[in-house]
Amino acid sequence: MLLRPDDEIYRVDAVWLGPRGMTLPWTARYSAYGIWLVLFVSILLAEALLPMHVSVPPVWELVLSVLATYALTGVIDHDRPVGSVFQLMRNELRAPRRPKKERPRRLDAGTVRVRGVAERGAS
Repeated sequence: MLLRPDDEIYRVDAVWLGPRGMTLPWTARYSAYGIWLVLFVSILLAEALLPMHVSVPPVWELVLSVLATYALTGVIDHDRPVGSVFQLMRNELRAPRRPKKERPRRLDAGTVRVRGVAERGAS
């Protein structure tokens, strides 16, 4: 007997291809448009608050928001929604870490004693 999982419905991405008869040259899930808008506005607000120059056609802002959206939506799927990705980043940043070990002292050639053949045989 063959049991089919119910995951097949989740493999279909709900995408908007554009107006009827004229499709867009890209496919994006509905959540990607919202993520892009939030990232784009936050980049513009960050540039407005910081002493930076915002160009009139915000080309670099568009590019940065598209790349960040692409990276973020590569991680997001039906098993891992947007909220869990931010929760994961927050938990990862706040997790306790093991203290770093001190680096060993650097030894100079004058402080290292090389045993000779006679010393090895004696010990």
